[in-house]
Amino acid sequence: MAIKDDRCPWCGSAITHAKFVQIQEAIREDERKKLIAAVEQVKKQFEKQQKEEAVKLRQILQKDRDAAMAKKEAAFAREREALQKKIAEMGRRVKKAGGEIPEGIELDLFEELRGAFGEDAIARIKGKPNAILEDVRYKGKSVGRILIDSTPRAAWQHAFVTRVRQDQSELGAEHAILATSAFPANRRELFVDSGVIVIAPARVPAIVEILRKALIAMHVAKLSDAERADKVVRLFRFITSPSFRKRLAEASELAGEALQIDVDEKRTHDLVWKKRGTVLTRIRNVLRDIDADVSAIVEARDEPGPARSNVAAFRVTTK
Repeated sequence: MAIKDDRCPWCGSAITHAKFVQIQEAIREDERKKLIAAVEQVKKQFEKQQKEEAVKLRQILQKDRDAAMAKKEAAFAREREALQKKIAEMGRRVKKAGGEIPEGIELDLFEELRGAFGEDAIARIKGKPNAILEDVRYKGKSVGRILIDSTPRAAWQHAFVTRVRQDQSELGAEHAILATSAFPANRRELFVDSGVIVIAPARVPAIVEILRKALIAMHVAKLSDAERADKVVRLFRFITSPSFRKRLAEASELAGEALQIDVDEKRTHDLVWKKRGTVLTRIRNVLRDIDADVSAIVEARDEPGPARSNVAAFRVTTK
């Protein structure tokens, strides 16, 4: 009995059965390789897509987180700056009103006068770093000068007044102030000696305010030299009177209370800022943990089982 020949699946010619089986095995092996290659390609595409989506997600989270944190920190900075300005302004008003300077704070008369009377020409005297000449201005014109000498002195000497009086004469100043913490045994805080006002440094801005207003008023009134001299005598009599001292002390006490209120307010705000900083740090940590968890989810490689199921529907069509 003759052996039936099979047909080649590629060309249709007659072939032996053994050859036919060999060709079928080759076809199956080729399809298996193509399927493996297709699965690997799909898997790589899937992993690439996962990584791209993870990057986009992290960028979105980072952008939102940075925007939220920047908004909170900007508001925090604005609040802190506003409070600091308020405290600084209150400090200037206290000093200008004749308030006591809190312990541990050094009074810079030059900066204080420039801050309080910015319209005047205020300059240090060459060769005398602790001497200041304030040229009082009214509508841009000079109406008089005030000399302020704040040279530190350990003990009182009347020669201090003599030297300041001499500098006043040489500079052509209408008024001279000797700011000192050292006073004669029978004097305290404020007195007039030989036309020189001797006063504690903390009281200088208040006295300068009075003197400059008097200079401007006399300029506007166009007083004669004799009239000016009489007004100055009366003015000095007023600022050394018990009534003026009492009012100055009262203003100092009230200014001190106002400053203490701001000090207490700042202390409260410091506590709030500290707590807020702690909360912001905790927010950053929580967001960082969320970011790490999301990254772990979207970047993790799938298990073999699910990977096979994702490509189960994939079919390879052979020509």
